[in-house]
Amino acid sequence: MPLISVVIPVYNEAQNLKTSLPSLFRQVFKGYEVIVVDEGSTDGSLELLHHHERAGRLQLLHSCYDEGPLVACNGGAQVAMGGWLMFFNARDLLLFDHLSRMAEAIARHPEIELFINAYQCMSEQRGLIKVAPLPQGVLGRLDALAAYAHGDFIHPHAACLRRQRFLAMGGFPERYPYGGEDYFWLKALCEVEAIHYDDTVTSLWQEPEGDPASGDVLPPHPAQDLLDPYRQRLSRRERRQLLAAVNRKLLEWGMENKRRGHPTRPTLAALRLTGMTSELLPLLLRLALPQAWSRRLLDRSK
Repeated sequence: MPLISVVIPVYNEAQNLKTSLPSLFRQVFKGYEVIVVDEGSTDGSLELLHHHERAGRLQLLHSCYDEGPLVACNGGAQVAMGGWLMFFNARDLLLFDHLSRMAEAIARHPEIELFINAYQCMSEQRGLIKVAPLPQGVLGRLDALAAYAHGDFIHPHAACLRRQRFLAMGGFPERYPYGGEDYFWLKALCEVEAIHYDDTVTSLWQEPEGDPASGDVLPPHPAQDLLDPYRQRLSRRERRQLLAAVNRKLLEWGMENKRRGHPTRPTLAALRLTGMTSELLPLLLRLALPQAWSRRLLDRSK
């Protein structure tokens, strides 16, 4: 029985799979299974995956592209045999000790349900960046929410969640066309008592080259839908950090809408003043100012 089930949604990733899959197969830790859910690839990905399936390296499932990658991930999680789930993107890379460090941490902290490793972002514009460094060890819910209010320290391939917790949460929310992953991981931080964070970088995330909805209006971030369900379940300090995390995601999407030339008023109306921190004020100012002033302010801050 594998300890960890690695679920990979794939759609036309033939070139990326030639590097990402070997980085997974070369893991020092061997107590894992690989479940790949192909969403109807037409670029040779399916032939490559069939080759690895015949070699016994993975289990291949099928989904429809129109249903989205979150549906594919949920389908893979349903058939997974491991007690723990990790979701891997075909564009990303794992260092050789990624899963071994996860497994060691799981053995040391059997009471923890969510384990997170540090990762780096591979960006053509910004080079190689370590994302959101945090202190090593166990973080309670308050500190974990506060960390997310500062930045996206969770990435799917750098997180390992107990499978039963994932299923109890209903899996990834399939109703959101965008932002569903952010919603899920922030919800997970509200659900679990504590997390374990490993500040050793063990994976590389490749920044997407383009957004298929680059011209569309982004709706207010779905993370705001977490506020009502957890209003009574969290402490006052935890609620404030959740509000700050939601405000951060709203502001980031609002700035993206502004960059695309769309109105910012819906974002401003959705913000919660009680969750506005000093770190978010510059972003709020840039969002509220006219485009020319906002661009000038951004140039001065560089």
